[in-house]
Amino acid sequence: MIQAAHSGCTLNVMATMQDVAKRAKVSVATVSAVLNRSSFVSPELTQRVEVAAEELDYRINTLARSLKQGSTQTVGMLIPSFGSPDPFFADVVHGVEIALRAASYSLLLGQTHNKVVEQSRHIAAFRARLVDGLLLFQAPGEDTELAKLLAEEKPVVFVGRVPHGIEADCVATDIENGTWLGCTHLLEKGHKRIALVTQKDSMSVRDFRLEGWRRAHKEADRTAPAALHVEGELSTRGGYEAAMGLLNQRQLPDAIFVDDLVLTIGVVQALQSRGLAGQIEVLSSDDAEWMDVFHIPITTVVQPSQEVGEVAARLFLDRIAQPQRAVETILIKPVLKIRQGNS
Repeated sequence: MIQAAHSGCTLNVMATMQDVAKRAKVSVATVSAVLNRSSFVSPELTQRVEVAAEELDYRINTLARSLKQGSTQTVGMLIPSFGSPDPFFADVVHGVEIALRAASYSLLLGQTHNKVVEQSRHIAAFRARLVDGLLLFQAPGEDTELAKLLAEEKPVVFVGRVPHGIEADCVATDIENGTWLGCTHLLEKGHKRIALVTQKDSMSVRDFRLEGWRRAHKEADRTAPAALHVEGELSTRGGYEAAMGLLNQRQLPDAIFVDDLVLTIGVVQALQSRGLAGQIEVLSSDDAEWMDVFHIPITTVVQPSQEVGEVAARLFLDRIAQPQRAVETILIKPVLKIRQGNS
């Protein structure tokens, strides 16, 4: 930044590369070589340029450079929710950032609330900012902006949810296996009526949950009654209302498998309101540290969320490096975490 006098006023003016060259007593080409690290410059001249640039608060015009190079070194990412108490999405983002930072990429993050209109709005903004690609927890519904991004052959990695009818890289937890793991655990404990609470409009996640739930029952020579599957919006209220639908039935469930921690809190609130907390076992997908001190011990199916994020970023970087490589779908196995009191 340099100061210039105008009509009696002192104005701060953005410094240019020419200003840096003048201050460092070198050529503009030398300044460009140092700041862009495009060719070797002696340590002495490099130091002079860096000191001059720091004194003038000079910043490279990254937009102009990006247009020239065809890359902004930025990636857009959309998740359904930033909110607690479920750290799953935050942990996925953390994994993404670790991998992208190592490759000198920056992340632009948006929240869709699982609504396609919000997804479309964010993707339009990402496209306007010329992001190099997108990591997406897809919201349900038709999205013309997503279609445009795919038509532009920008790298898109689907995260958490396996897309239908779209050929693209994808990484998710093995939801069917995790649900089977949890329900099998409950059946082996002697529970006979195991309910399933899934998130409404969770697309492939719902389908895989149902498959795992039914498979566990089939392998135990039992039937999974359709009436024991209910859905709720992604909120504690959604979990509460879904659970009340189960508790209002003539025959109560022995145990409830819940899609995520947000719904689980609502389910527990419903059980407490009926005086059934601790009598009907709750098993949840996802995990968090606060579960270790929760007043009711709840066994969980732990999703390797940070690993999901790291793999998603790797798939993106691999697609950038090899645009013509075969599409990959990677499903990462979850594990069962049994808490004392629910063994």
